[in-house]
Amino acid sequence: MCGILFIAQRDARRIDAGRARAALERQRWRGPDATGLLSLADGRVHLGHNRLAIIDTAHSADQPMRSGCGRYAIVFNGEIYNHRALQRRFGLDTANRSDTRTLLEGYAAHGEAFLEALEGMYAFVIHDLHSGGWVAARDALGIKPLHLARRGDDVVIASEPAVVAWLTDAGIDARALAEWRLIRRPLPGATFFTGVEELLPGQLLRSDGTRRALWQLARRNERFELDAFETLLQDVVREHELSDVRNTALLSGGIDSTLILAMSEVPQVYSVGLPQSNEFDDAQDTADRLGRAMRRVTLEADALHARWGELARLRGEPLSVPNEALIHAACAAMEPDEKVVLTGEGADELMFGYDGVFRWAQRAEQFDAAAFYRHYGYSDSVAPTQRLADYLDDLRFGKTTLEWVEDFFYRVHLPGLLRRMDFASMAASKEARVPFADRRLVDYCYRAQASDKLDERESKIPLRRLLARRGLTGPLERRKIGFSARVDPHQSRQAEYRRFQDHVLQELSWS
Repeated sequence: MCGILFIAQRDARRIDAGRARAALERQRWRGPDATGLLSLADGRVHLGHNRLAIIDTAHSADQPMRSGCGRYAIVFNGEIYNHRALQRRFGLDTANRSDTRTLLEGYAAHGEAFLEALEGMYAFVIHDLHSGGWVAARDALGIKPLHLARRGDDVVIASEPAVVAWLTDAGIDARALAEWRLIRRPLPGATFFTGVEELLPGQLLRSDGTRRALWQLARRNERFELDAFETLLQDVVREHELSDVRNTALLSGGIDSTLILAMSEVPQVYSVGLPQSNEFDDAQDTADRLGRAMRRVTLEADALHARWGELARLRGEPLSVPNEALIHAACAAMEPDEKVVLTGEGADELMFGYDGVFRWAQRAEQFDAAAFYRHYGYSDSVAPTQRLADYLDDLRFGKTTLEWVEDFFYRVHLPGLLRRMDFASMAASKEARVPFADRRLVDYCYRAQASDKLDERESKIPLRRLLARRGLTGPLERRKIGFSARVDPHQSRQAEYRRFQDHVLQELSWS
């Protein structure tokens, strides 16, 4: 889990090696174990990397990395969970333990076709030293961030948009701030900075400007069967435990994190909350039943507010949600060699866990944008920007309201949620892994009958049944709190977020 930087330019004087190193230092928190910079083509090309060592922790696996043939160089952020299987399938060198090496040599031998076989979370740039061309790609659901700015033939690519903005002198985009006020993130493909874009999940970008989808939402399964889903989920969880460091997990009192823990071999977990709002006792009950150790992390209200500011300044842009501070506090409390953290993000999208919105969509005879924002939006005073309204209108074409809402949660909500988890964990030098946010699970569950997931009384029905099979009925009977950052439970959601967002903007001096 790392930070990456790639610069290709016609004039080597525009961004020299010193400025590239300074940019790497700005995202060093993404990978404090090693920092590398490779400058090529008389300084016109820079590949930079901040490493958090997880798989093959030896310095021989540090980046930037060159291919064995000498033609390609890579900067890579993420994990390829099936990299051993890919070595066998494509006849690659099976002596290496690095998934970065597997990715690089697979691309060198088989080109873009190799990328379609990747199972994991990733963002990378591969540079062709012979032609000067490059490709950049991002995983199917947007677990790992990738941002860029292009001016003619020049390009700057980095994990963090604030780093790209700093290198390109980009200003703040007022439209993005308005969208953030309403849906907690800028429009998909946009960032908080003018001229800096987000590479969309599942997309590959070439140096000539052409793009292609490596994966896209599509109905692939005609019938949902609980046993088949359970087998697939168990396989995915096992893959997500691949590491050469110690693994841990976040545990609330809820369904999602409990099921992930039950399917994993994680020995110790962490739960976090405010003194007046937490699920410590419920999480402890789950941990005890599964024979796992649990540590509690408590954050006082004043410390919560102070951490909002610290994290916003570190990130260089607004945070997404208040509980990023709680997630960061839990990750910061973990032991130094506990570097991999399993979490439950993605379950609500798979299984219609946002039941208020999905039940509204089920009942709606026709789409009503104002009603959708009342159910989903986080502001009662900010109107959608024109580009957001146009995006959502295009997304709605040819779909029922329920299908539209399902797509919204995959294309808009989930990548924002994953960005929150990526940042909050990486800021504490931990790698968050999200087994539910796996493209194979999405392939299996997408467009399944709503009744397989949701009824008038319960949501996430398959996950409930899997817990009941294991005798873990506690989360099924409890009122969900999660890692809540609500200091005043009497405040409305809109008032809570307005207060949080105003605080963050003030800390950034953006207000």
